[in-house]
Amino acid sequence: MKCRREVRKLITIDCLTEKRKKLWNENQSIDDDKLLTEAIARKILSEENLRNEVFERPYLLIECCFCVVDKKRRTTPFFLNDVQKDFIAKLETLGRQKPFFILKGRQQGFTTLITAIQLSFAIVRKNFSGFTVADRDDNTKAIFTDKAKAMYNDLPKILKPKEKFNSVNELFFDKLNSSWRIASASSNVGRSRTLSFIHFSEVAFYKCSISDLQKSIAEAATQDALCVYETTANGFNEAKALWDNGSCHNLFYEWWKTKEYVSNEYEFLETKDKWLIERLKILEQKGLSREQITWYAKKYASYIDKSSIKQEYPCSPEEAFIVSGDCVFDKDIISNYLSRFDVLSTQGSFKYEKKLLPIYNDKNEIVGCERRITDIELIDDTNGFISIVEKPYCITKDGITYKKPYVIGADTAGCGEDYFTAKVLDNTNGRCVATLRVKHIDEDLFAEQLYCLGTYYNNAFIAVEINYSRHPVRVLHDLGYTNLYSQGLQNKSISLPEHRYGFLTTSSTKPIIISNLVAIMRESIDLETDRETLKELSSFVRGVGGKTGAASGSHDDLVMASAIAHYIGGDYTHKMEIIDTGVDVLAQFYNNPQEETNKFMEW
Repeated sequence: MKCRREVRKLITIDCLTEKRKKLWNENQSIDDDKLLTEAIARKILSEENLRNEVFERPYLLIECCFCVVDKKRRTTPFFLNDVQKDFIAKLETLGRQKPFFILKGRQQGFTTLITAIQLSFAIVRKNFSGFTVADRDDNTKAIFTDKAKAMYNDLPKILKPKEKFNSVNELFFDKLNSSWRIASASSNVGRSRTLSFIHFSEVAFYKCSISDLQKSIAEAATQDALCVYETTANGFNEAKALWDNGSCHNLFYEWWKTKEYVSNEYEFLETKDKWLIERLKILEQKGLSREQITWYAKKYASYIDKSSIKQEYPCSPEEAFIVSGDCVFDKDIISNYLSRFDVLSTQGSFKYEKKLLPIYNDKNEIVGCERRITDIELIDDTNGFISIVEKPYCITKDGITYKKPYVIGADTAGCGEDYFTAKVLDNTNGRCVATLRVKHIDEDLFAEQLYCLGTYYNNAFIAVEINYSRHPVRVLHDLGYTNLYSQGLQNKSISLPEHRYGFLTTSSTKPIIISNLVAIMRESIDLETDRETLKELSSFVRGVGGKTGAASGSHDDLVMASAIAHYIGGDYTHKMEIIDTGVDVLAQFYNNPQEETNKFMEW
């Protein structure tokens, strides 16, 4: 006779959480929920597998035991919303090698979530030391008393460790030797501590320097500490620089990922506001429901300063960090375009050979040598500094080769923290087809990449800004690149010494090229295909005396390269060129201009 064994189903924290959700959905009684969480807490402490699960991931306690005060001031179980679940998933997959930077809209629940995560670690882990940095004094109370203490007080009694301190800004559990403290941001906050969790709340609104904070409290973090910056944006400041510098896991959460942001007051969709009409079209294209779009229109109507919605409920990170002040370019056009921006590009850089070739006189004697670049190859590289949107267009038919004309505007880094940049335009339509942007590169190597870029794009017409250095132009000239721009020279076939080439940006020429670019971007913003360039356009402002340039903490290198490229494009051919000629090729080409245009021009 066979012995039959009953297999006992292993209970997990997820099972207990689902049981709590089921009971809440059935009766929504907070008293019944408290009785259940007491039983859940005892179950966790009595079974080793559940204790181990909570020790490894303390935040699992949030949904099965924590309560929260909702926006209607009701105490309810703390069940995670979609964006909170997404952050937990990112936390588990990305690890702690880098800090997290959460950029969000208003009232999405991240401060509450991170507060709950810290509390869960403090009541589970020995020797835990957590710290929250608030943007101002009144928010220390809002976070610690209204959120943290409220959650702690509502915990099942059996889960509360023995307290040594329970003050207005600190919890300390002596048997665990774990603590959690909060303070407002200041240059020396957290110094001389050893911390395993740091939460920077509303970091974009700190009155002290984030750089100074990193020298104090951030240096107190242990090697495996969890560090989270979270904020709504506040213009171009140090928080924007932190977002841009690549030192964090950047997580942007659009407002519509919060499901409660819906409304059926459809009368708000009836509007004559041109910006809102365009924005609602974009939201519809993104697949938002009518109720979500209505909510946005209603929120927009509630603001006196309509531009506030871009920071409070942004549709893209760039819009969230929108610059305050007198922007030279139309911010509304740029922000709407960024909200629907989906241009695909590939990254790379050029590989090539450098050779010294002999120079012969008429007696076939070597009288010198010249440097030349050969074997040019564009290498795909996700870390490359050249983004390609369209490859060069060239077609051969009946022995005749037709090529598109391209122009390149380039800006050298000069001094400080600027970038070497170049913008490649299809001169038949003004569309940007490639962008070069690199910070740390020698001037001669930058010039060699320009040589390759120009050669690759059908021997493009190149203008390099020479305000800080003529060396890149000198290198291009010495390498034998012939299609170089010379300011004020209309006949480009004339041979000139290298010192005559290049574009000099002065108080006379800068307003001209910027005004030209403003007009182009206002009428045809979709000609720009590079996100970094669009970001620079949105932070290009007028300063004292009408002087234009990058807002504090931002750059304008791509703006200047783009302005130069569009300007010199007016001096260059806009038509397809013939580079391999046959008998009477011009007549053959123009026999049926419309047909040939359809086949080859791609205007």
